[in-house]
Formats: sequence, structure tokens, C-alpha cells
Amino acid sequence: MLWLCLDFPNLSIDIFTGREDAEEPTVITNSKNIIIAKNKACQHIGIKAGMSLSAAYAVYSLIQVKRRNIYQEERTLESIAMSLFKYSSQISLSPPSSILIEIGASVKLFHGIQNLRKQILETINELGVGVQTAVSPTPLSATWLSRHKVNATVLMMNDIPQYVNPLPASAIEFKHTSTTQPRDAGLKTIGQLVRAPRSAVTQRWGLSVLDQLDRVFGIRPDPQTFFVLPDYFSTEISLNLPASSVPEIIFGIRRITQSMANYLSVKQRGVLKFNLTVANEEQDTHIFHFKLSGPSRDPKHLTSLIQERLSRETIPSRIESIHLKSIQEPPLAPSIDSLIPQEENTEFCQAHLIDQLQAKLGNDCVYGITVCADHRPENSWRTTTPGERHQQTPPRNRPSWLLHKPIALTSTSNIPHLRGPLVIISGPERIETGWWDDNDIKRDYFLARTQDHSQVWIYQETINDRWFLHGIFA
Repeated sequence: MLWLCLDFPNLSIDIFTGREDAEEPTVITNSKNIIIAKNKACQHIGIKAGMSLSAAYAVYSLIQVKRRNIYQEERTLESIAMSLFKYSSQISLSPPSSILIEIGASVKLFHGIQNLRKQILETINELGVGVQTAVSPTPLSATWLSRHKVNATVLMMNDIPQYVNPLPASAIEFKHTSTTQPRDAGLKTIGQLVRAPRSAVTQRWGLSVLDQLDRVFGIRPDPQTFFVLPDYFSTEISLNLPASSVPEIIFGIRRITQSMANYLSVKQRGVLKFNLTVANEEQDTHIFHFKLSGPSRDPKHLTSLIQERLSRETIPSRIESIHLKSIQEPPLAPSIDSLIPQEENTEFCQAHLIDQLQAKLGNDCVYGITVCADHRPENSWRTTTPGERHQQTPPRNRPSWLLHKPIALTSTSNIPHLRGPLVIISGPERIETGWWDDNDIKRDYFLARTQDHSQVWIYQETINDRWFLHGIFA
């Protein structure tokens, strides 16, 4: 087996800013008001990890302070893991900041380790988080190497000591109650700790230290608990600063829709219904419901729909978090690249156009039409949801453009006139119905041609012989 470890050293910062190099100096503090993470903007003003918050304020009074949210860090790791299943089905979370991927079975498929790692890093970069990587035959060695920023690719078990022995002894998790650390005994590196008597190590720091050393070098097995994809996508991100406009939250929306697109791609699904929830400082939430005309997993399309919808509606002020949740995920076959355009691609374009129009104009302003079981032409159709499948009806000689209200025509010697006398092509077709709802009609319909050779649909009332224009052919 071959393990790739992805470590996110700035995860606590990234989940708030969306990027570690944000312009505003931002720090993350623990419950004791000690800075545990900072972005690059803090380096230029002398703020460091481990500094107390009061000391940081003395250096720079306008820093942005966020409390560490361990729950959200775990959800972010899960969201990232969802995007990686297209590279391997064996993915394990290693809190607080790492993800392990078994890539041994995927190397040949992706044409080598370096190419596979490159594609994985491209996926991570799309999510806007910083990452350190390492490859090794054992999960724990890959984890230690990535967390200590040793960008190594170890392929053989015998080569592990060469890379792991120089690491500081602090890489080990000490669970023993003793306050004495290996460095107090002159053991500064993993290699020095390995060469120390095992009985002395056990006596001072417990069996867990030897257990970790044996697992890191492959002496003992290290089984992993693999992450299982949830049934539906649901994730939340926090913003660095409270936002009150769409441009201020578009980066977060783009990032969260990319996560959903990656998840849907792995599941071979498309999203048909989803909810976007925004919450402000007072934790007041506002939910935006989205229903697409066809399933989609195109992140650009989804981001554009959300942006268009939010631009025409009033959003809450001082938004602090964004939550995206899928409601309906029908199966969606993977797209097939072909030299000849496929019909399914045309349907996708039509669906995207309908979605864009609905987001811009509103769902009530965009609709389809279908026929109804009524012989009266003005009552033989109704509006439908765009994209809805309809029962096919036999073709009839009817115009697709009916006038909202029939227009009365003049006539001479019972010949109707519309910019000159009309020439009857076919007819009559008698329609006599509607007696049951007090809106009965008695009409003879004709297909006629105007002087400029366009075709129209006209009728004559059988009661008073008056002529009317009811439809125009294309």
C-alpha cells in the first residue's frame, strides 16, 4: 500500500478567510485567548502563534479575531474528503488537520505518482485551502512527514527511517502522565528515541510511544477507518468579515459550490433541488430555495444561478456563514466527449438557459406550455414547469401563436378582409362545445392566406356570421 497524506496547517484560518493570504490580519484563538493560527498578513506586523491576544492587540489593534471552531474544522475536512473520491475509494480522516488517501491502486490509472499528486493538488487549490503533502508506505509516516513539511515521496518500507528519523520527537503524541519530555532526557529526534532502550521508553512515556514507533516503520499493522460519503451533500463555511452584499460573499459561494460539484461527480449525480442558507451575526437565517429545470453538477452554472438570484433579492446584512445543502440528487451519467455533438449536450444547454432566466426573472416568469383536453382553442393549453415531460398529442393544423383576444374582421359579400381580402385555403372545421360551463362556442374555422402570402387562422360565428382573426402561422 502507498499512502498520500494531505495536511492543512492553516485549516482553522482557511475556513474563515477562504484563503490564507487574505489582506486583513486575522488570528484564531483558543479558549485561553492564545493565538494558535494566523494568516500571512500577521507576519508583516510581528504577530506570531503562541502569543496572547492582549499582546497581539498591543502590536496591532485592528486585527480580526476568530475563536477556533473544532466542529467546523472537522466538517471542512469531510467536505475536502468528498472531493477526493475520484482518486481513491480508501480515504481516512486524521484529525485535527490531515487526510490520508491510499493511492497505491490509483498510480497506474493516473499515469504515475507525480501526475496523481498534481491532479489532487489542483482539486485542493480549487477549494481555496493550503496543503502540505507526503507519500509513504505507512499511514503514520506519511502523516508525520506532511505535518513537518517534509515534501517526500517514500516508496519502499526500508527507506522510511531515512526520512522519519530526523523528525523531532515532538511528532509523537505523548499520552503518559509524566511531565518529562524526551528532549529533557536528551532525545531530540525520532531516531534517537528509536535507539533508546524500549523498556526505558515504556517506563517513562508509556506503551503508546512504542506503538506509534512500530506503526510508523511498518513493524505493526496500522488499520484505518475509512470515510464514507454521506447520502446528501451538506456543508457550511464561515466568512472572514461580516458581509452585506453579493460581491463580498461570492468567493465563499464559488468555493462551496465547487465542493458540491466534486461530491456529485463522485456520486454520478446531479443536483435538482438545493437550499442556500445565510446566517448573520445574530444567527438569524434566511433560506433561498433553488429548483433547476434539469440536474446539473457544473460549478460555474450553479455559482452563476446563486449569484443571479441573490442579486435580485434582498439579502440579510452582516452575513457570517453560508450553508449549502442538496435536497434532490437524481442520477446523472458522466458526460461523453465526442467529435459529433450529442443531443444530450443540447438538452443541457437548454436547461442551463432556463435556469439562468428563472434566476434572473423569477420562477413565475418562465414556464412551458402543454395541451389540455378541451376543443376550445383558447382553453386547450396551460402553463407548465419548464422541462416537464408531456404526453405527445397527434399533430393538428393549428397555429402556435394564438391571439390573446380574437380580433373582429370586416367582410364584403361574406369574404373576410385583413389588409385586403383573404383567400380561404381550407375549411370549415366546426367547433361547437362548452355548453356545460356557460362559455359555449359555435364556430367554423378556416385556414386563410393574406395578400402578402402569410397564413392565418380565422373563424366565423355560426350565430351572426361575424368573422374573427384567432391565430397567425409562423
